[in-house]
Amino acid sequence: MHYESYFSGGNVLPCDGAVFAHMQNPATEALQGSVRECSIENLNAAVRSAVQAQALWAQSSLQDRRDVLDRLTAAVQTRSQAIVERLAVEIGCPIWLGAAMQVPMALKGLAFARAALDDIVWEEQIGNGLVERVPVGVIAAITPWNFPLHQIVAKVAGAIAAGCAIVLKPSEFAPGAAWQFIEACQDAALPNGLVNLVWGGAKVGRALTTHPGVDQVSFTGSTSVGREVMADAAQHIKRVTLELGGKSASVLLPDADLEAAVGTSLRMALANSGQACVSQSRLILPRARLAEVEERLSALLDDWPLGDPVDPATRLGPVANQRQFSRVNAMVGHALQQGARRVAGGPGRAAGFDRGWYCPVTLLSDVLPAMEVAQEEVFGPVLALMPYDTVDQALEIANSTRYGLSGAVWSTDAAQAAAFARRMVTGQVILNGAPQNLATPFGGRRDSGLGRENGRFGVEECLTHRSLHGMT
Repeated sequence: MHYESYFSGGNVLPCDGAVFAHMQNPATEALQGSVRECSIENLNAAVRSAVQAQALWAQSSLQDRRDVLDRLTAAVQTRSQAIVERLAVEIGCPIWLGAAMQVPMALKGLAFARAALDDIVWEEQIGNGLVERVPVGVIAAITPWNFPLHQIVAKVAGAIAAGCAIVLKPSEFAPGAAWQFIEACQDAALPNGLVNLVWGGAKVGRALTTHPGVDQVSFTGSTSVGREVMADAAQHIKRVTLELGGKSASVLLPDADLEAAVGTSLRMALANSGQACVSQSRLILPRARLAEVEERLSALLDDWPLGDPVDPATRLGPVANQRQFSRVNAMVGHALQQGARRVAGGPGRAAGFDRGWYCPVTLLSDVLPAMEVAQEEVFGPVLALMPYDTVDQALEIANSTRYGLSGAVWSTDAAQAAAFARRMVTGQVILNGAPQNLATPFGGRRDSGLGRENGRFGVEECLTHRSLHGMT
């Protein structure tokens, strides 16, 4: 597949730049397509399209917005299988996971954005003043490759519900899911210019975030790039929403039910091959139970067979690209050099594969807080076991990174689990394996970013206030 067009004003138009990304199938390493970059002129056309649409969409009724979100939801549902297939060959996401998580998360995002229209207080009277919530304007959205459809929807659905037009720059590593979404926008007959898409690298990204026609920037990606986005936005006094890195911990308190906790913690570490910002890549557990937990984890590894992502029997696919494969192996090797103990896996290509970016599921024990693998995102199928001696030490370890995105706590005493969770410096905490609620605000603290997405909170992120004095 070759992605050589951009989407502006409801039209598919040819990109004027050079090919800037060649895609490999992560399971076979075979070249399977390319992406052509947009020129600055292409970008300017897309922003102009959004600005023109913004003037009209800001005046849309709540029913207009419901109707658009309903049509878009139906169009995405129709393309679900095609999206799942693209995710398998572009980022190595097994088809079961695409069907069970990637697409459903996006559909829930659309549903919760629609529901938010009835939950938001759009006007309130304060004395002689009428306070209105109004759209902030044109939003630039930059999205990553690991959950491409969900991240696109999290930004686009919130913007549409708020009355904002959007210019989207998705990752070139997962262009198929992004283009399927654009085709869904066409199928849904969205107003011209409401959603626009451009392709590009850092040059196009910076031109987008600093463009005078853009009022707000929503970025999901690495913390280092997030800092650059924030600095650029500050020069132009633009609001930003930043959903950045994470180093989430699953904490087993002394009375945790290991049968329930260990399996779920492993799943939360390995889902999408560990390529999730909320991946629970640190397992903090009582030292007295370390041997038992290692034994339980090792016994569960057979439930996570590696294989071709398009094979229904495959539980775990390769990581998305060669760069990620090299990073994972380098971090595992460094952890062993720093004194971590290997329980399973290790650096190198997984056994039984002579090609493809297959990293073995790796369990590292006796990991100390100062080690790189305990401080930085691996974005691979790697779980670090970190034993503690006291509950206070467990909390210190959990809060010892520069991130604060997500986490988990396990205890048979629900009140004790909640008390511990409230002391964790993080944007969300999952208690005893509870389902994640995508209607609640999602976002981080510290180097994990600022602002919130999902549901009412994601819509409110795209709103600002206007006060009319003398209105009664």
